[in-house]
Amino acid sequence: MSDLIFTLPIEIKFPKQKSFVLNLNQYRRRHYRVLNNAKIIFTDIVIKQEVPKYNYPFDKIHITYKYYPKTKALYDSMNIAAVVDKFFMDVLVKKKIIKDDNYKIVEFPNFIPMPCDKNNPRIEAYIKKIN
Repeated sequence: MSDLIFTLPIEIKFPKQKSFVLNLNQYRRRHYRVLNNAKIIFTDIVIKQEVPKYNYPFDKIHITYKYYPKTKALYDSMNIAAVVDKFFMDVLVKKKIIKDDNYKIVEFPNFIPMPCDKNNPRIEAYIKKIN
């Protein structure tokens, strides 16, 4: 089986409001309703992505995140990875790709900085089933 690949947003745009950049600094400062709305929109974006037919749920997985930033500015990768991973794990459970997002099922992920892509900033999540 090849990797499952998802394209994840790095910013959530709200109607008639400021956007929410997926990082821990923003997460700590925002009201719980904003965070809940951001998670709902993130989930809606990601859950629509098709996955190949396979015998889900996986018993154990490893995830590699490839981050394509909008600018060449330096960033704290774990600030981004923490929030994106939290939101994404809940999507994987909701899509029934995994039963739960605990450490026995999900290995600690890799986070790989990629070149700047100002036209399409994103995170690509590669999920590999572990036997």
